[in-house]
Amino acid sequence: MASKLLLVAVFVLDLIAFGLAVAAEQRRSTAKIVQDSEVNYNYCVYDSDISTGYGVGAFLFLMVSQALVMAASKCFCCGKGLNPSGSRAWAVILFIVCWYVNFIKFIAVIIVDFCCFIGYLNFVSQVVFPDC
Repeated sequence: MASKLLLVAVFVLDLIAFGLAVAAEQRRSTAKIVQDSEVNYNYCVYDSDISTGYGVGAFLFLMVSQALVMAASKCFCCGKGLNPSGSRAWAVILFIVCWYVNFIKFIAVIIVDFCCFIGYLNFVSQVVFPDC
């Protein structure tokens, strides 16, 4: 019964985190061009940025979910460790594979961001933008 309760709790926390992440993507900042009355130039005024708060909230829900699973399974740092057996070996192997995959994803995101930045610089050099 406790494992089903844990599964439901983790699912709900992850679902809330997903909802917050989608809300953060939908609520990005927008800008309005405003003309200064004293000096003859335009500037941009941005609305409040709630999307950052949504993103931080999603991160915190995922962190609580991960901590709950670690505490319930007594994984590595929470409580007495598993006895030396096949289960402990698989836990260590899957832990290493998980962090290895996350590292590869992190490197891929950095490479993609760099390529997008280079493309953006190429685009900016060819197009004339308004003041904002």
